[in-house]
Amino acid sequence: VRREIEPFVGYGSSILIGILLLGVSFWVGSKFPMAVSAGTSSLVMPGAIAVILTGLLLLTSRRKAVTQVMGYLVMENGIAAFGLAVVPEVPLLIELGILLDVFVGAFVMGIVIWHISREFDHIDADQLNMLKG
Repeated sequence: VRREIEPFVGYGSSILIGILLLGVSFWVGSKFPMAVSAGTSSLVMPGAIAVILTGLLLLTSRRKAVTQVMGYLVMENGIAAFGLAVVPEVPLLIELGILLDVFVGAFVMGIVIWHISREFDHIDADQLNMLKG
């Protein structure tokens, strides 16, 4: 297993930024009006915002395409949790449609990354950007 040698943001810095984003998400989450529901916790909105911001941090701070895809999937889960917190009466059919969309997107990204990693020795996003020009 090869590890990511040089991420844009170091691991210690990523943890500190994550803690800062968690604090920001609690502050921003307290500003949103919560939908009144019997089983809804007050931590759903800040948790969803924290997951969205964590996914965005993964997307922007990592070089490998695999970890960027993981950041996209984390962000997608945060958006789904945010939507369910704001509108808890979403019909099951719409939820299944969103699930199918996420599944197909992850499947296609997995196939693309597999083909890229098979063709090249690395999947570093910086080195893949040099192929454009």
